[in-house]
Amino acid sequence: METIEFARFFADYLNKNGAIKTEIIETKGSNLFDYLIVCSSENKMHAQELLVGLLDYAKREFNQINSGLEGYKKADWIIVDFGKLAVHIFTEKSRKKYNMEKLWH
Repeated sequence: METIEFARFFADYLNKNGAIKTEIIETKGSNLFDYLIVCSSENKMHAQELLVGLLDYAKREFNQINSGLEGYKKADWIIVDFGKLAVHIFTEKSRKKYNMEKLWH
C-alpha cells in the first residue's frame, strides 16, 4: 500500500475518534518523511487516547508498527513515526505555538 493511502486511513481514524483539524501534509522534499499528519486533541488525555487507539488500529488493520514515539507522557505534542509517514498529535495550545503547517506550506 502506498504511504498516502496509509495517511488517509490514519487521518480518517483520527477524525472518527475526535481529532480536531486533521491535515495531511506532503513533505516529499524532505529526506525524512513523504507525509505528515497533523491534528489537535481536546486535551492531553485525549491526545494519549488518540495515540493508543491509532497504534492499535495500525497494527490490527495493516500490521504496521511504529518505529519511534516521542511525547506520550507530556502529551502536548506527540510524534509517532511510521517510516515515510509521521503523525503529530497536538493540544490546541501547542499546535498554535509550533505551527507545523506553516513550516511545510
